[in-house]
Amino acid sequence: MKKLMGGSTFNDKSEYKRTIKYLGIFGGAQGISLFLSLVRNKAASVLLGAAGLGFMALYNRAIQMFCDFTNLSLSFSAVRKLAEAYENESEETLLKYIRIVRSMAFLTGVAGMLLFFLLSPFVSNWVFDDQEYYMRRFLMLSPVVLFMAVSGGELAILRGVRELNKVAAYSLWTAVSSVAISVPLFYLRGLGGIFPSIFLVAFAQMAGALYLSAGRYRYRISPFSLSLLRQGFDIVKLGAGYIYSSILTSFSAWFLCNFLADVSSDKLTGYFSAALVLITMLPTMLFAALDSDYYPRLSGVFGRKEERNAMVNGQIEVHLLVQPPFILCFVVLLPQLLPLFYSEEFLPALQMIQIAMLGMLFHVVAYPVSFMPLSKGDSLTFIVQETIYNTAFVLLVVYGYSCFGLLGLGAAMFVLRVLDFAVVCLIARVKYGFMFSQRVIMSFLFEILLFAAVLCSVLQSGNSMVSWSVGICAVSISAIASLYMLSHHNDLFNKIFKRLLRRR
Repeated sequence: MKKLMGGSTFNDKSEYKRTIKYLGIFGGAQGISLFLSLVRNKAASVLLGAAGLGFMALYNRAIQMFCDFTNLSLSFSAVRKLAEAYENESEETLLKYIRIVRSMAFLTGVAGMLLFFLLSPFVSNWVFDDQEYYMRRFLMLSPVVLFMAVSGGELAILRGVRELNKVAAYSLWTAVSSVAISVPLFYLRGLGGIFPSIFLVAFAQMAGALYLSAGRYRYRISPFSLSLLRQGFDIVKLGAGYIYSSILTSFSAWFLCNFLADVSSDKLTGYFSAALVLITMLPTMLFAALDSDYYPRLSGVFGRKEERNAMVNGQIEVHLLVQPPFILCFVVLLPQLLPLFYSEEFLPALQMIQIAMLGMLFHVVAYPVSFMPLSKGDSLTFIVQETIYNTAFVLLVVYGYSCFGLLGLGAAMFVLRVLDFAVVCLIARVKYGFMFSQRVIMSFLFEILLFAAVLCSVLQSGNSMVSWSVGICAVSISAIASLYMLSHHNDLFNKIFKRLLRRR
C-alpha cells in the first residue's frame, strides 16, 4: 500500500492486476472487433467511395439520434441497479429487475420505431432535401430502433450480472455479423446495399444479444404491467444525465455531418466520419472494460473518498502506461494505415487525423474521471459536463473548418480534448475533492513531452524522414518506460521486461 497525493491509498498489485485483466479481456475482444470493423470500412470505402461513407454516416447518425432519444439509455442506466440486485438481493428480486429492464427496453423500442416511422418524411427531407426518394428507405429502417433497444437491454443485463465474458463475445459477434452481412451487400448492390445492411446487421446483433442472455435468464417481458413499469422509471432516473448526453452527442455528430455536407460535399463528410472512427478506435478498444467493470465498482465505493480516489487514480495510471505507446505508434504509421484501412482517396485527411489523434492523451486521463458524477448519481453535474463538451464540439469544428479547412478540423478536435480534460478535472476537484496521484502527474507530464514532439514534427515536416525519426524515437521511449513501470506492478510484465534485458 502506498500513500497517494490527496491522502488516498492504493493497492498496486490488486488494482493493477484487476485493471490489466479486464483491459486484456475487453481490449482483446475490442481489438478483433475493431479490426473487423476496419475491414468493413475498407470494403465500404473501395466499393462506395468517400461519398458513400458520408451517406452511410448520415443514415446511422439519424437512427442513433432516435435510439438515444427513445430508449432512455437503458444499456447504461440499468447496469447499476442490476449490479446491486445481483450482489445484495435474492434471485427472485434479480429476476424481477431483469423482467423490468426487458419490458422497458421493448416498450421504448416500439415507441422509438413508431416515432421514427411517423417522422421519416420530415427526416428524409431535412437530411437529403428529397422527401419522396429517401422516405421509403427511412420507413424500412424504423424497426432498427426496436432491434437496438432490445440489444441494449440484454447488454445491460449481461453487464449487471457480471457476465463479462459474454459481453466480450457480444462485441465480437457484432463485428463478425457486420462484416459478413455488409460487405456482400455493398459488392452486389453498391449504394443500394446500405439500407438492407443496416437493417440486417441490427437484427443479427439483437439475435446475438438474446442468445447470450436468454441462455441464463429466460426471456420474459410484461410490457403492460403498471407496477413493473413504475419501478422501471425509477431505474431510468439513475441514468437521466447519460440519456441527455447520448442524445446531445448524437445530435452534435449528426449536425456536423450535415453542416460539412452542406458547406462542401458528401466526400468531406466521409473524411470527417473516417476521422471520428480512427480517432476513437484505440481508446474505445482499451477503455472497453471501464463501462463493464470499473463503473459498477466505482459506484459501490463512491461514498468512501480515499478508496474512490485511489480507484480512479489506479485506472488512470494503468491507461497512461498502456495507451500512449499505441496512440503514438498509430499516429506515426497513419500514412501507411490510412490507405490500408480506407483508400488513397482519404489521404487529404491525413494530417487532420494525426493532429486530432494526438489530443487523445488528454482523453486518456479525463475519461476515468468523467465517471464520477454518474457513479454518485449526480445527473445535473454530468449534464453540465456534456453540455459544455458538445457545445464546444460543434463551435470548434464549425470555426476550425470555416477558417482553416481540413487542418482546422484536426486542430478543433485537438483543442476539444484539452478543453474537456480541463472541465472534467476542475469539476472533479471542486465537487468531489478528487486529486491526482503524484505518479499520474509525472506520467502525464512525461507523455505530454513525447506527444508535443510528435505533434511539432507532424505540423512542420509532414510525412518526411524527420517526422518518422521523431515518431519512432517517441514510440520507443514511451513503450520502454511503460513496460518498465508495468514490470513493477505486474508479474507478467516483469518477466517480459527481464527477458528483453537479457536479450540485449
